[in-house]
Amino acid sequence: MAKLRILHVALLASVAVISCDKQETTPADPKPVQAPSPSSASQPDTVVLPATGNITTGTLTPSSTPTRIPSAAEQQQALDLVMNRLAQGQAAGLKNARITVNAAWNYKGYSYLSPDPAAAIPVRMVAIDLTVEGHTSEFDPDDIEIVDGITLVSYGSNPHLSVIQSPGVVIEDPNQIPKAPAPLRLMLIYAFPKNTPTFTLFYWGQKLLDKPHGFDAEGWGLPYPEKEETTPAP
Repeated sequence: MAKLRILHVALLASVAVISCDKQETTPADPKPVQAPSPSSASQPDTVVLPATGNITTGTLTPSSTPTRIPSAAEQQQALDLVMNRLAQGQAAGLKNARITVNAAWNYKGYSYLSPDPAAAIPVRMVAIDLTVEGHTSEFDPDDIEIVDGITLVSYGSNPHLSVIQSPGVVIEDPNQIPKAPAPLRLMLIYAFPKNTPTFTLFYWGQKLLDKPHGFDAEGWGLPYPEKEETTPAP
């Protein structure tokens, strides 16, 4: 019985040897492609600090300091600063300019301004034909004030303003308006006290005329806009 077991084991061993010999005669299988090493995301990062103790990276990181919103007082201060600079620029617009009054008269033509019937003193409309030369681009004609020629009481700015080429000829196209410092001819219409005979002009505290100027009884006026015809509804 023991001899049979030994013979069985020997037969198995010989079969294994024959099997191995057959495998060696077959072509070798291609080597498998080596898988890449596991992604660094699956491994903990190792950070080495430089001598300064600060981590240096190649990408920008958000600032750790939050943006502070200016207070209401700070915003108002910034606005005032901007307005002051704007005012200084406009005020200097006529610093070296030459002003000529071509004519001034009691005005009876069209204007979007009109006397206030509730005014404390009687008021009339007046017009001034004015040429400005040597001004800067920051000059603002709306800021020209009409002032009593004797008492220097101001009756306001923001006149009805027209740029003209000559008496009665208004420049309608903004592209045709002369650029500073070329001569600029203006027609200014104001409400002014009826019993005040003379006037002068101021611009941001700057007196524009050497002496008071009077008014003529009449002069030319702007035409009234044509009324649009309305078709009655059927």
